[in-house]
Amino acid sequence: MRFGAGGLGFSAGPDPALLPSEREAIARLDPEPEDQRPPFGIELVDEPPWTSDDESLFPVWEPAVQRWQGERLLASHRSFTAEIDPLARSARLHRREQRAYPLETVIRTSLMARLPLDGGLPLHAAGVVLDGHGVAFFGASGAGKSTLAATSPVGVLSDELVAIAPVRPFTLVRSGFWGEGGPRGRAAAAPLRLLVDLAKGPSLELERLRPAIAAARILASVPVPHVPLLWKRTLAIVAELVGSTRVVRMTWSPAAPPWDALRDWLR
Repeated sequence: MRFGAGGLGFSAGPDPALLPSEREAIARLDPEPEDQRPPFGIELVDEPPWTSDDESLFPVWEPAVQRWQGERLLASHRSFTAEIDPLARSARLHRREQRAYPLETVIRTSLMARLPLDGGLPLHAAGVVLDGHGVAFFGASGAGKSTLAATSPVGVLSDELVAIAPVRPFTLVRSGFWGEGGPRGRAAAAPLRLLVDLAKGPSLELERLRPAIAAARILASVPVPHVPLLWKRTLAIVAELVGSTRVVRMTWSPAAPPWDALRDWLR
């Protein structure tokens, strides 16, 4: 079954092995990916791709445990075992429970690991399309990403995870994954014009950040697995990003909607 997420093409199968809940999860992504490269293939297998006697690798509750071995990312949980090879654009998934969580986790992890290799970037952020421009809001937990997305008068890409697609010029796209707010329509991809570092405060203030400071703030919100190969590419992409895209620090209060001020910055 072919689909897309975060600007990348994926496939999962064999098709008869997909659960109804997994098909529903895939339907929330992009059913017709624009990525023309070979898809990132996720194979559903009957036997675990690797084994371990370490019980700490199989937590009862989310999140799953991840570790890098050789050129593979090994992921484990009480409900599944997976082996992800971002260089080969492939993964193998053994499910021990009949639910969508294992496949969703592998898709999301594969997206985060592969995007930097193709020139893109996952971003723990809310994203909107404002007057045809892509705007991403990132920041520490509690800064208001979900709140801002929930009150947005314009199309929302996600309230929790967006992607900078592996194309140039930079384009902000849906990841297909949402946080506490849940899906709110299907806003289209848009040219990335503004990155906003969020912080709550008594009033609305906007300040442009210098590239070095902007890079440090962005890197704190990039959920790429902690692997030297992947982070070398991530650092290069962030350096390119802050050299071509405006990054601002926005202090805001839910009582003072920021949308008119952001439109002024976009002009």
